[in-house]
Parts: sequence; structure tokens; C-alpha cells
Amino acid sequence: MTSEINDMIPDATAKELILAFADDELCVGQNHSWWIAVGPFLEEDLAFTSIAQDELGHARALYSLLSDDIDLVAYGRPHSQYRSAHIAELLCHDWPSALVRHVLHDLAEEIRWTAMLDSTWLELRTVATRALAEEQFHVHHAVSLVKRLLSTSEGHMRLASVLNELAPLGREYFAGSDVGLLASGVLDASLAEQERTWMKRVEDLLDEFELDIDWGVAIPSQGREGTRSKDFSALHDEMVAVLRIDPLASW
Repeated sequence: MTSEINDMIPDATAKELILAFADDELCVGQNHSWWIAVGPFLEEDLAFTSIAQDELGHARALYSLLSDDIDLVAYGRPHSQYRSAHIAELLCHDWPSALVRHVLHDLAEEIRWTAMLDSTWLELRTVATRALAEEQFHVHHAVSLVKRLLSTSEGHMRLASVLNELAPLGREYFAGSDVGLLASGVLDASLAEQERTWMKRVEDLLDEFELDIDWGVAIPSQGREGTRSKDFSALHDEMVAVLRIDPLASW
């Protein structure tokens, strides 16, 4: 069916889903960019720089599906109009938190893009195909580094508590409404199914190191509903710093 439908007009639910995804990518890309020149060693400095550029590029591509004025939609909205998950907004200015958010985000991102690969929204399908190709590097980098660190006693000690703190927050990546999106072919996996797949991927990664996540109850979708995290204001200030210096600057 999806191969035959090529002129689908996205409805409000589809646009809200894409806005939330774009906001997640924008926040994580901006947060990754903080590590430029301050990474724990040169290889990670370069890796986070490259990944930050990719995530910001993904955000830009998604915003372009929603508006011709990308700068306005990315940077010009009131805070309450952003839809990013709180875990994406956290500054994570310590290396264990940054690395754990990196692996949780990119495992989620891979699953989210995969659910859009055959979308009847052709422009979204094109963006997903390109982004997923880049995502293979992100996931490989995050997973391999986390495994190397967890295999040491110090790395296990430092990462275990952060994983238990942040992993439950990652469930908000899959919060929101997907009503009608399976029937219309925008997605080929529901948000609930994507969440289950992601949780299983995280558990499979950690089983090797005898780490269990207490997932707790489902995380309220505060970010999706317009409530910002404690770190968002500072993060947004970083985002718009150039525009405040030069209002005519463009992405």
C-alpha cells in the first residue's frame, strides 16, 4: 500500500510528531556541540562534533517539512511551544551523563527513523532514509564506547547509576499521539511498539554487564505537552546566542 500512495497530506497529528522529533534532535545536537574542544580525549571531541552536526542536520530536515522559515520554527517559538523530551534538553555537562544520553538517544533515534522508512509522506521517507544511514555510525560509536567502559570496574561503577537515572526518562521519546498514523501509513510501527523495541535494545545491551533498569511507571509526557525541563532555558540561550548578536544570521 505504501508504495502506491505518494501524495499523502500530513495531518495535525503527523506534524506534531515531526515537530517533537525535530525538537529532540535540535536539543541533543546543541547539547553535543557543547563538548567541542572539551571532550575527554581527542577522538571523542571529534566524534561528538560530527554527531552534533548530524543531529542538527536532522532537525533542520524535519523542520523543513513543517515550515519554509526554518529559523523561526527552530529558534523563534515561545518555550511552551517546544515539544522536546526532557532527556533531550538536559545539559549533561559531565561525561558519564553525556555518554549515557548519547546511547539512549541514538538507540531511540534508530528505531524512530526505521518506523518512517516506508512512510506514505514521501518527503519524510526521504529524510528518514538519509538520516538512518548516518545513524548507523552514531549507534556504533555509542554502543561500542559504552561496552568498553562497562567492561571495566570503574566504568561500570560510574555509568550504572546514570543509566538507571536517565533510561526511564528516555521513554518520553515515544510519548505523544499516533492516532491514525498507522492507518494512513505515516508510521509502520506504533509509538508503543517502538518504545517496547527500544527498551528491549537497552536491556539487551546491559544484560551482558549484569545491569538491570528499573523502568518504573511510564514517564509523563511533560515535554510533549509544552512543559520545559529545568535546563531548557539555559540550552535555548545557547541556541539563540548568534541570532542575538546578528539578527540577520540564518541557519
